[in-house]
Order: sequence, then C-alpha cells, then structure tokens
Amino acid sequence: MYKLYVGNGYPQKYGTEEIIEQLAIHSTIVSQPQLADFFLFPVSYEKLYGYTEHEYNHFNYTKNEIQTLRKDFDLMAEMASDCKKKIILFYYYDPVKKLDISNAIVFRTSLLKTKKDNNEFAMPAYGDDLRTKKPITEADFYLIKTASPSVGFRGQSAPLQLPVKLQIKRKLNQLFKFSGIQKQLNLHYNFGYLARRDAIGSCIQNKNIKTDISFTTIEQSWDPINGKLPFVNNVFNNQYNICVSGHGNYSFRLYEILSAGRIPVFINTDCVLPFEEFINWKNHVVWVEEKDASKAGQYILNFHQSKSPEQFIELQQSNRKLWEQYFSKNGFYKNINRYFPLIDKL
Repeated sequence: MYKLYVGNGYPQKYGTEEIIEQLAIHSTIVSQPQLADFFLFPVSYEKLYGYTEHEYNHFNYTKNEIQTLRKDFDLMAEMASDCKKKIILFYYYDPVKKLDISNAIVFRTSLLKTKKDNNEFAMPAYGDDLRTKKPITEADFYLIKTASPSVGFRGQSAPLQLPVKLQIKRKLNQLFKFSGIQKQLNLHYNFGYLARRDAIGSCIQNKNIKTDISFTTIEQSWDPINGKLPFVNNVFNNQYNICVSGHGNYSFRLYEILSAGRIPVFINTDCVLPFEEFINWKNHVVWVEEKDASKAGQYILNFHQSKSPEQFIELQQSNRKLWEQYFSKNGFYKNINRYFPLIDKL
C-alpha cells in the first residue's frame, strides 16, 4: 500500500475527515512526512485561490480561515519539496487554466484532452445521488427497453433556431478551424451550449425517438424549491439523457445520470474522463463526438437497437454500480489509489 501524508487539524466544514477515511481504505496514512510516498492536500485547491468573494460568502468561509488554509498548503508544499515528493491536489472548478505548482499532481473536473499535461488527471463532478431526491420504488430503478428510445433533457442550451448572424459566424469558425486558423468569432454561447442545441435538435427531428425536452433559465435551474424535482423527474422518466459540457469542460449531468441508473448520451467536447485509464467509457454511454452532435439522434437509435432487453437492463444496473464504485464522492477517493502506480512513474 502506498503511504500518504495528508496533514491534520483541518476544520470540520471542509469535509476532510470523510475524504481521509476513504483514502485510508487502500492507502496508509502516515503522520511523519518523511515516510510518505506522496503528499496529499485534502481540501480542494479552488477554495484557496479560485473562489470569488461571492462564493466565499456563500460557503461561509472567512478571510482568516482562507489565510490559514493557504498557510497550511504552503507548508505542505514546502515539506513535499524538501522530501522530493509529489503533492496531490484536487481542483473541483470550471477553469481549465494550469496550476503552476512544482511537483504537483492535479486531479481536476475541467480538462482539455488536447492540452492535458502528464501531471493532470480527471476527477468526477461528484454531487447528489439522484435516488435520494425523490421517492422511488425498486421496481422503478430501471426502465425496460421499448421500441423507440426516450431521450430527456431539462436545462439550459443555445436556442434551436440560432439567429442568422450566429449561424454565419459559426460556419466561419468551422472553416477557420479546418484551415488551421486560430481566430474564432464570438458566438455568445459557449461550445457546450451549442453542442447541446445540436444534439437536442437532432433528437427532436428524428421521428423514431420519443423526446422529453424542456429549456430553463439559470434562475429556474438553481431554484432551491422548484428547480431540482422537475429535473430529477426528467431523468428518471427517460432511458437516455443528453450530457454535454457547460461552463467548464465537463458534464455535471453525466454523473447524475449514472447515479440514477440511466444511460448518458455523452457529447465529447475534447474531454478527459475520470478513471478512463481503467474504464471503457464507451461501454456505458452513447458516445458522440462534438462534430457529430447534429447526428446524435441516429447514434442513439443505433445504440438502442444494438441492445437486447436483457442487455438494456444490465447496462442501467452497471451504470449505477459504476457511479457507486468510482464517481460518488466516497467512491472516487476510495479508488484514487489506482492512479498511484501511474503517478509514481512521473
């Protein structure tokens, strides 16, 4: 077992006790830094230097608490450097900017595969278990295969009918990219919202697909009373759900769909997925490249027709198990040790 030095004395509000408990299942937590194979800072790095003042206030973090946390990190980073060991960090945040920290191994939610460094790995955007968000009987855990696939989506997206100017700009951007020109025109919507729009439109236009699509504003999505339940119902009522990156280059929805035991339609926007070194993701999702998002409907049909009724149920069960084992918060930290041999070679 690999030995980890994680520090001590963190306030309860940071949730480090739960993380360390999971790490200790497959690793040895040591109190003497010089005995460690790796140093690991158990508080997500965005809390130190990523949050806006509004976010600090929202999570009730005071300036003194953050200053103390920064000093704790600096001390651990210095000890890691003195011991000539790597320090493992977690960056649960939207930006893809690099973290300039010597000897750091960074697990992060948002990555671009074409620009990924060797010291960067993906972590899941672990969130709520959707099964805890509404009463659901065991008989409704999984949906039987029907002749026509049902595809859901509730959330924000670029409009299905783009203004003509945006359509022209988008075609120009595609031409620039094809020609190797770096310049890109401002499309108002980010690439994830545009890919959502393409995939949704493709499903709506396909007469062999049953769709359950509703668009929301950001205020509706974050409404603590009326925002979550309609989304949860949309997930459980449909066999498939469209999952595309949002403000960061990762899909929070992807993990929610897996937690529900449903099948994600994953639009790949140059993403890096957690545990992709060990898991064949294409066995668990309908995989669609961003350039093919406008053909997502046909990809879903082909996938749906390839599964027997028994395989269809087994896939949903497998997706739920995958979330529990790897993509829940506890599952991720419990199994992060699988990366240690890879990190050891860097």
